[in-house]
Amino acid sequence: MTTSPTASVPARGAGLAGVLEIARRRRVLAIVPFLLVLAAAASLAFFLPGLWTARSLIMVDRPQVPESMVKSTVVSDLEGQLISMSQEIMSRPRLAAIIQRYNLYPRVRQSFGMDEAVERMRKDIKLEIQGDPERRRGREPRTMMFSVAYSTSNPRIAMDVTNQLTALYVEENVKFREKMTAGTSEFLERQLGEARSKLQQQEQRIAAYKEQHMGELPEQREANFRALERLQQQLTMAYENNRRASERRQLITQSLADIDQSVGLATAGGGVAGPDVTPQAAAAARLNLLKQELVQMQSTYNEKYPDVVALKEQIRALEARIAQDAPAASPAPAPIRPKGGRELKAAPQNPYIVNLMQQLDQATVESKASTDEIRGLNTQIAMYQRRIENTPRREQELSLITRDYETTRDLFRSLLSKREEAGIAADLEAKNKGERFRIIEGAGMPERPTGPNRLRLLMVGMVLALAAAAVAVVLAEQVDTSYRTVDEVRASVPVPVLSTIPKITTERDHRRTTRQRRWTAAAVAVGLFVVVGSSFVLAHNNDALVALLTPSDRPAAGR
Repeated sequence: MTTSPTASVPARGAGLAGVLEIARRRRVLAIVPFLLVLAAAASLAFFLPGLWTARSLIMVDRPQVPESMVKSTVVSDLEGQLISMSQEIMSRPRLAAIIQRYNLYPRVRQSFGMDEAVERMRKDIKLEIQGDPERRRGREPRTMMFSVAYSTSNPRIAMDVTNQLTALYVEENVKFREKMTAGTSEFLERQLGEARSKLQQQEQRIAAYKEQHMGELPEQREANFRALERLQQQLTMAYENNRRASERRQLITQSLADIDQSVGLATAGGGVAGPDVTPQAAAAARLNLLKQELVQMQSTYNEKYPDVVALKEQIRALEARIAQDAPAASPAPAPIRPKGGRELKAAPQNPYIVNLMQQLDQATVESKASTDEIRGLNTQIAMYQRRIENTPRREQELSLITRDYETTRDLFRSLLSKREEAGIAADLEAKNKGERFRIIEGAGMPERPTGPNRLRLLMVGMVLALAAAAVAVVLAEQVDTSYRTVDEVRASVPVPVLSTIPKITTERDHRRTTRQRRWTAAAVAVGLFVVVGSSFVLAHNNDALVALLTPSDRPAAGR
């Protein structure tokens, strides 16, 4: 029985009995999506390749020589070191060579190229530093380890690739430390050369400054004071010697003047002035004295000085007098050379006058020598006083130059010490006595796959299959508007129901139903075949799908 086109569909199947009735009536419709979805999930779980993960464990050995004796030039930062080495190892050229060697990711390379395959391999490589309680507390761990893992669909390839990656890390660590050591040594050598050149320039600058201002340097202050004191003492003695020589010269000059006067008086009175003292001898002694005074004054004053001019007039007058008084026939006396070294034009015959003239000449020489000594001492004293006055300024200038020199010298010594330490550290690295990577657990053949979780796929497939069956039944019930019970008719039509007629199935209906079931079974079989085949094509060697269905926290990420 059917309703009118405008009749509304009543709510049916209320209660457990109604649900069971719907399930019985729609069992074929529910079984078909259930089987298809479950077959798809089961096929994927069965045909997906296994994800095999191989792992290796590497220990970071401490230097065999304590750092208190030899300090390494390589910073022991494992995380930073691994990051730097990983960037080198996981570069495109290296990973591309490994991919081509083991024929990894063929479908990815064929579809997307080598760059995508390299990116996939980077995701499949897991590197993890092993946890250490001391490291987490921020202290230096006693033992440092890290693991290298690689996941792929072939267990042997996973083992081989992991071992090759491990060997690359060990090899790269040696290169990394050698590079760091060589770089440190090269940097220190370059800095040392610059510091040495700068130090030599500053040394030359200091030497040139000291040479230019020799005698005015701070370290010569005490020597200058002692020299000045000594010169002042010598000057005092020179003044004293000059005073004595001048006094003696005045006494001798006075004695000769007295003799000259007495001779003049004796001549005027007709007497004899002293033993063997003639007027000619006295005049000659006087002339010699005046000439000595002229020589001494000429050494101090010029020719136009009044005293020099007056003295020359006296000498000319005395020479004229001697020439007038001398006998015309008497031979000129031979000149004599006194002890002082001056030649006497008129040589007196009286021994007493000769002795006085020699003493006068000696006193004159001593007076001149002491005068020259006083002049030289005053010059030296002025020089040392100027040096002492300039010493504070030279000390300030030299301190500025020396400060830069001392800073550069300390830097040079520090760099020299660091270069020696870097050389020892490089020797340790060359002899493998420094920090190194040691493989304590190489990658072995994985015993069981780490993904995908096939049981979980089946469970998810079962849930999805039940959901698909339920959705199909609900949709069918919503679309179906036919009445199947008296209550549904009474609820929709106000006309009373007089009687019910059961469903009458004829032989023709039975044959039609059988034929429909056979076609349905065949269609389901074909659908299952298509689903299973599609799942095989989709899942076979599909590493990307395996990676997608495998959780990211699989054991490959670390031990």
